[in-house]
Amino acid sequence: MDELQDIIDAMLPEIQARLNSAPSVFNLWFGGLKLRELNENVAIFVTPSNLRRKLLSTKHKKVIGEVLCSVIGFEVEVIIESAEEQTEFNEQEEPPVPTDTSESDERGREIKEFLSDKNPQKRSLIEEYTFDNFIEGASNKFARAACLAVAKEPTTYNPLFIHGHSGLGKTHLLYAVINEIKKEHPTLKIVYKKSEDFINELIKSIEERSTADFKEKYRTADVLLIDDIQFLAGKEATQEEFFHTFSALYESDKQIILTSDRPPKDIRPLEDRLRTRFEGGLLADVQPPSFELRTAIIKKKASSLGMYISNELVDYIAERLHSNIRQIEGVIKKLQAFNAINGMEINRDSVDKAISIIDPGNIPTSVLVERIVEAVAKEFDVTVEDMKSKKKTDNIARARHTAIYIIRKLTELSYKAIGEIFNRDHSTVINSIEKVNINIKTVKNEKAMIDKLIKQVKE
Repeated sequence: MDELQDIIDAMLPEIQARLNSAPSVFNLWFGGLKLRELNENVAIFVTPSNLRRKLLSTKHKKVIGEVLCSVIGFEVEVIIESAEEQTEFNEQEEPPVPTDTSESDERGREIKEFLSDKNPQKRSLIEEYTFDNFIEGASNKFARAACLAVAKEPTTYNPLFIHGHSGLGKTHLLYAVINEIKKEHPTLKIVYKKSEDFINELIKSIEERSTADFKEKYRTADVLLIDDIQFLAGKEATQEEFFHTFSALYESDKQIILTSDRPPKDIRPLEDRLRTRFEGGLLADVQPPSFELRTAIIKKKASSLGMYISNELVDYIAERLHSNIRQIEGVIKKLQAFNAINGMEINRDSVDKAISIIDPGNIPTSVLVERIVEAVAKEFDVTVEDMKSKKKTDNIARARHTAIYIIRKLTELSYKAIGEIFNRDHSTVINSIEKVNINIKTVKNEKAMIDKLIKQVKE
């Protein structure tokens, strides 16, 4: 219980700061909030009354979850319950909401602002993402440099279009741009939206006949940042509005920054006039991180959470997770949770458990290699020992070449490491891969056979 109380004690000041709320109003709604239960998956909070539960659940559940995550280091589902649902509670003890919200009633005005949807959470997770804590590597160096240049001097590259698969740091770069511009150019009006929110806001403005306000908001921005622009594909009315917004800002020499999970030419269906404008600026791609960058990210994240992970385990995690930075961060947070909540030691078993939760389809390299060798041996009707021996009969050699090719394709093992599996040197591994590549082009059903084996070992 002391640990749960320590967590709630750490959370409340941070929540109050993010909501920018007066103490009296904050205590009115957050007073008496307790953390009753916390495990790897869920956090259960209890507040004294149904009224408070309803307010916290509908308006502030997100910020509670975000602050909880920042305190404990991992995400969980947040559930808010009321003590009234479990025991008798005197409703008269609940402070009434003042009905007089005139300027003369300061307390009433504060409560009205606190409850209003227009009250921004002025401090948010966006502020935690900067260029300083964005870990740079060959895979993202160009995109980071382009974003920093635009943040220092808007319209240096206009528009700036950043593309790459999910979880590689595109949104981190957008947030870093926002924070840098606020520091370097505090008077500029910045508008950031996810494209889905942009679409929903446009629909709402049409329904409420407030499109003039919508246009005023976006077309008067000095810097417009839209995340996941690919979701505009196929939405003709939204594309039409965004085209005019884009044109108005571009012609006024205002900065536009867009992100997508693919380059403009691959966003379909997208109007040609939008595609050509997206391609008219600077395109910067973000690639999956290299092994070296992954290890740097793991060490940095672990250090920020006050964790020690041995170099051997860092390398093991980097080998297992090679395509998504977000997954890497999720695994580190899970390891912290295992240690903090269950006292679980950080070792290979706990790493495997964390990875299985974050990425259920992920298979350890050693296990994957074993599956590949056994599947290929069965396919060619030879033994694993034959494949690792010095035998060079056609069938055994072809099985060996195939296994080497698939291992290289599905893992990041070096030529030398693959060679050691079969008691060969790295030059033999290279020759094997070249032979299979030739067979794929010239031998009927070769590709189909390899695709079948790949699917089999990954299931």
